[in-house]
Amino acid sequence: MRPTIVIGSGDGDLCFIARYLLDQAGYETNLQQEADDIVLAVRRVSACALLIDGRLPDAISTCEKVCTLRAQQQIVVVAVVEPGAHAQGLAFLNVGADEVFTRPVPPSHLIRALIAPEANRRLIHGDIKMDVSARRVWRASMPLYLPRIEFAILRCFLLDPDKVFDRRTIIRNCWPNRVFVDPKTVNVHVGRLRKRLQAKGGCDPIRSVRGIGYGLQAADLSEVKGGGDGV
Repeated sequence: MRPTIVIGSGDGDLCFIARYLLDQAGYETNLQQEADDIVLAVRRVSACALLIDGRLPDAISTCEKVCTLRAQQQIVVVAVVEPGAHAQGLAFLNVGADEVFTRPVPPSHLIRALIAPEANRRLIHGDIKMDVSARRVWRASMPLYLPRIEFAILRCFLLDPDKVFDRRTIIRNCWPNRVFVDPKTVNVHVGRLRKRLQAKGGCDPIRSVRGIGYGLQAADLSEVKGGGDGV
């Protein structure tokens, strides 16, 4: 049986193109337009991903309900919003969406996000572990809750733990496309991430390089004495 991706949209063009491309990639599709039907379909077919259209009524609450299913099944959630709908895009991210695209978006970009190999990855660095698809993080075997942006920043760091990322790169990797973010906002979210990673003890795993950006400390976190200066 081929894996199934649910498409929640009333846009005929989007549904037709996405269905065709996903079929070519080896996926079944399940098309739905009503909020309750979308959630039921995701459960019924054990969908591996959901593509949800921001123009649907109750799209945000539907996205949130689907994201709560991650405790039982692995599912990637990708949303599409209208130009200028920045608040809605952030709302999708805040309730758990993995990616948000603003129209017009090439269908191939949507498909890559829905079937990205990273969705099934577990990332490990020192005593930090992340289950990407389940959106779970542990430090020293203790579970941690990270909001959407902090989760995305940590994922960015874990994907390339030896690299120092400048603010603009972090914004590009962790915030929705076409949403303006003041570079100083990155400092705030990295600070919050630091606090959450240290909430249950342990040293600061985030490295600050003044004038450049942020990254992860060496994997042997026991040798790290502090978090360093801000950028």
